[in-house]
Amino acid sequence: MAPRVFVNFRRADTGTTGPHLDTALRQEFGEREVFRDQRSIRKGAHFPAEIKEALRKCDLLLAVMGHRWTSATDGDGRRCIDNPEDWVRKEIALALAWEIKVLPVMVDGAGLPDASELPDDIRGLTSRQFEFFRPHQEHIDFPPLFEAVHKAVPDLRRRRPRRPQGDGGGATYHIDRFDHGSAIFGGNGNTANTYNSDPEEDDEARP
Repeated sequence: MAPRVFVNFRRADTGTTGPHLDTALRQEFGEREVFRDQRSIRKGAHFPAEIKEALRKCDLLLAVMGHRWTSATDGDGRRCIDNPEDWVRKEIALALAWEIKVLPVMVDGAGLPDASELPDDIRGLTSRQFEFFRPHQEHIDFPPLFEAVHKAVPDLRRRRPRRPQGDGGGATYHIDRFDHGSAIFGGNGNTANTYNSDPEEDDEARP
């Protein structure tokens, strides 16, 4: 079964937020439903082919974007997104060309860039509805992000159904932090999703 959700991010822009979201999404929807290149690609595999195959089969690409998304540069001082071979750009361009749903996830209050700041093949990104995510307010921002993913891929099953809470039928959440992750408790607090920051998985090959 191919992953349904593809996580696209740049470490130089958002640090460990991409791996953190990957872990949380796997906890919410299942290990096999989420693709992140450094974790998902087999050692020794031809990664361009693996990325393209996973992307073509997915239903949703999450474009994780922070304040440095347009300004991050390579070793020559050139903006990364100006390089046609940059994989963050290429993944988004392919998703748009293949009419795969794209959900920008704006980190720590970052805003969508202007179309004039982007290469032609990814300018369509600026017309997409987006979700906000604050790494230090995940107890607030995870639930609407999970809901947005579920609405984009309606037959994507949650591992743990939402518990109704109060007359409004919504669930409430609180968070407890640990050394290498956090746990979000829903409903009456008896069940939890645990999110590990995967510190040993954070050595991304991309900038």
